[in-house]
Amino acid sequence: MRGPLLSGPLGSAASLTALGRWLAGVGPVVVLGPVWLAETLAATTGVVFLDEPDDRRVLSRARRRADKAGKKLAIGLAGAELPLRRASLGALVIENVAGLSAEEASRWVEALVPCLRPGGRLVAIDATTSHTAAARVAGVFLSAVLVEIVQEWPRDGVVLTVGAAPAAAVVEARFGSAGATP
Repeated sequence: MRGPLLSGPLGSAASLTALGRWLAGVGPVVVLGPVWLAETLAATTGVVFLDEPDDRRVLSRARRRADKAGKKLAIGLAGAELPLRRASLGALVIENVAGLSAEEASRWVEALVPCLRPGGRLVAIDATTSHTAAARVAGVFLSAVLVEIVQEWPRDGVVLTVGAAPAAAVVEARFGSAGATP
């Protein structure tokens, strides 16, 4: 598995193989990141890709390519409010958490955690060489009550941060039950 030519370290075989290992056997997988990442992951697992409505031409091309290649890729349009039900996802892949401020990253991750089933995985893939940025992402995962947090550096310049959603009672205590979507 390998990303497109200009995908950089995130699209390297080592990065995508490591990401694939963390997603094996979980589903459904939702990708909030670049379309090429969703297309690449769809070669080995079913993927739902959510993107902004202003990218309709890019999304139409991705849909045609996936259909032609027989990939399991569903594409949805989403704005600031994501159409995700509570406790419905086996895995969620996000990109560039390390590029956000700690406050923005916390708000984003905390909005996503309630969408994971207990034991569901949140996987952040970041292009960074900064151990400080990686530690900040791990701290955000910890503050969002994720458990079994692991960081993997599959190659220089890429860090995967993986956390599992805790029991439903813990999510309820931390985030409450109001609102079905983040």
